[in-house]
Amino acid sequence: MSQITYKRFASVVTNCINTVISVLKISVQSKFGIRFPKVGGDRCIVLATGPSLKLSLQKHPEVFKNTPLVCVNSFAISSEFQELKPTYYVILDPFFWERENEVTISTFKNLTEKTCWKLYLFIPQYALNQKVFTDLQKRNSNIELKPYNYTVFKGFKGVAHWFYKKNLAMPQSLSVMAPALFLAVNMGFKEVFLVGADHLWHENLYMSEDNILHSKVPHFYENEIEIKYVPFYKSGIPERGIQKAHEFFDIWSRTFYSYILINEYAESRKRTIYNASEVSFIDAFKRIKL
Repeated sequence: MSQITYKRFASVVTNCINTVISVLKISVQSKFGIRFPKVGGDRCIVLATGPSLKLSLQKHPEVFKNTPLVCVNSFAISSEFQELKPTYYVILDPFFWERENEVTISTFKNLTEKTCWKLYLFIPQYALNQKVFTDLQKRNSNIELKPYNYTVFKGFKGVAHWFYKKNLAMPQSLSVMAPALFLAVNMGFKEVFLVGADHLWHENLYMSEDNILHSKVPHFYENEIEIKYVPFYKSGIPERGIQKAHEFFDIWSRTFYSYILINEYAESRKRTIYNASEVSFIDAFKRIKL
């Protein structure tokens, strides 16, 4: 058996095994019958929170005012949250409901007190009964919780796309941008524009002399000069220990690969994702100027 034949055979076997495991996961973990809100238009803009978003907002203010917006994570902390009034908000990281700190407290406080328009808040369906979300919906009737299945599918592409279309699974997502783009596609937007997705984490790394990996993650609403390097903890939680260098690059390798998978899925649905970020390291989507 030639090496090429062996690799093809191994790939088929691996995909068969992964597909069976993924289908079993869906049957146990996913909630069936999930429906997303109907979209009002063919285009939307997904707002990542990288520093370059500030420049995009300054250069094209009218574009953001006249296009449905999808924001993520702690966007509610920014003054732009009230100015732009995004229609959709996506959270993925358990950090937001498992730990209470300045970021999470400010995020939910602003969501509760400042959301005076209809806002769909997308959260993983397994987090639907978390107190922070149930309290949020009780205190502000403008916010409607929309669960989504974060059930990772690995296996044959055609089978994966079928389950994606049914909102039962999605690619592995180690960045909230992946589900934000995925949900925009599944809601029915034909063109999805991504801005503020710098993804330059590798430029913000520092290894100390005692082999502790440090990083800094600037956001558009922060003063970058004041942002300091901090130890890169696993899942952002000190108790879980420091992330090693190989683990960091493995995480971000899978992050960038998830964008490849989402772009393939979008194309299969006759949707187009454009990367209109002023600065970006993502190469999965066609680059354009906003």
